[in-house]
Amino acid sequence: MRTLNYETDILSGIDWRGFDPGEIAASIPQNMQTVENQLERIGFAEGGAEAFASETVATNLELLRFDPVHAARMIMDIVSNSFVAWEIVDRFLAALRCRGFDDIRLGRIAARLVEELRKGLDKERDKRAEDFFKKEVVAGRIQFRLRLDGRDWPMPSHIHTNEPESAPVLPVNKSLFDTVYYNEFNNAEREVAVCLDREETLTWWHRNVARHQYGLQGWKRARIYPDFIFSVRPDGSSSRITVLETKGDQLDNNLDTTYKRALLKFLSENFALDDCIPAGQLELVRENGETVQCALVLMSEMNTELPKLIRPAMS
Repeated sequence: MRTLNYETDILSGIDWRGFDPGEIAASIPQNMQTVENQLERIGFAEGGAEAFASETVATNLELLRFDPVHAARMIMDIVSNSFVAWEIVDRFLAALRCRGFDDIRLGRIAARLVEELRKGLDKERDKRAEDFFKKEVVAGRIQFRLRLDGRDWPMPSHIHTNEPESAPVLPVNKSLFDTVYYNEFNNAEREVAVCLDREETLTWWHRNVARHQYGLQGWKRARIYPDFIFSVRPDGSSSRITVLETKGDQLDNNLDTTYKRALLKFLSENFALDDCIPAGQLELVRENGETVQCALVLMSEMNTELPKLIRPAMS
């Protein structure tokens, strides 16, 4: 087992063979503006307030052409197989020609055609990556679980701060770290931290540092770095670790929030705890029934939704 890598484990697993770009070609408007080219002469102005003067010498009459080799190269960060990329570009051109785009027209809007092709492929990549990711999770090749072989992500043993020892601190007791400085939290983070800290069933909480600590890799390139990680014992025995992402109300229903909500829900539904240890190792202590859940909560819903994550049986 190793950490999931987007390029190696997800992007390379997408099969683009047989992809039909006809829908992308159909979205290209017949009146898409062409790129105008002209030759300008620029020199020093004689007198007046302007230091430089420009003069149009002639319109560039050179006929541009659509270069399929260049177009294939331009999409290879999405479609990694060069032969398949060439095949997609070839089908894209064929679909445009069927709509009446001749070589002159294709040449004049070549740059914009490549841009639209990339946009369409980018949307399709996200769809195919999601399908591939979920299939791999179901098959067990991608796993979201607590492991008994010591290869879990370790909580940090220390953190760095630029705050002086005399700086004001948050009035909390259950943080993983003894001192929590007030100025290192924004207003929303302070609200969540205080709300978590006063819960009786909560054993500890930790504010996660984005891009440096715990991150979740999904079917999109960017990792999700949750704002908080905390542990509760709602029934007094079994523990549950919660990965919490918070969002301001103004970000509700945007594409990033929708993706994060979908990924966190899917990972929660597919969490598993390893029930065996590697051969030759002796298990000394194990907590029974430990689970992990992931959630995204809007700040306006914090007072109503956060208690449900801490005490689900009482909600």
